[in-house]
Amino acid sequence: MKTKRTAVLILLLISGVISAQQNDTKIIIKDKKRHAIENTSRQQNMPHFIQFGIMSHSHDQFREKYKVDVVYENCVIGPLRSQQAKENNRAIAAFLTKKYGESWKKDLEIIPYGL
Repeated sequence: MKTKRTAVLILLLISGVISAQQNDTKIIIKDKKRHAIENTSRQQNMPHFIQFGIMSHSHDQFREKYKVDVVYENCVIGPLRSQQAKENNRAIAAFLTKKYGESWKKDLEIIPYGL
């Protein structure tokens, strides 16, 4: 009887973890030393540039055209988050340049952090 309860409890826990993970978007970036840096976000469902400070523009048109968003974070930046943002932004910039050439830079109207 005790093993049945334990099995049911484990099954419920596993199903809860699986359903919780379905809403997560994982962004995996590899730094220069090939270490994986993982960022899990439930709210960000599309690739995005990471900016720091006060939002100065609306990027709705850019988001619609290129399917890439701009996310603004706190002004205070730690070294790890700074490195993550630089690598993230460089990867997205390389992707956009390969796909659209240099035209996306004019449409964005800002210089992404780390570029």
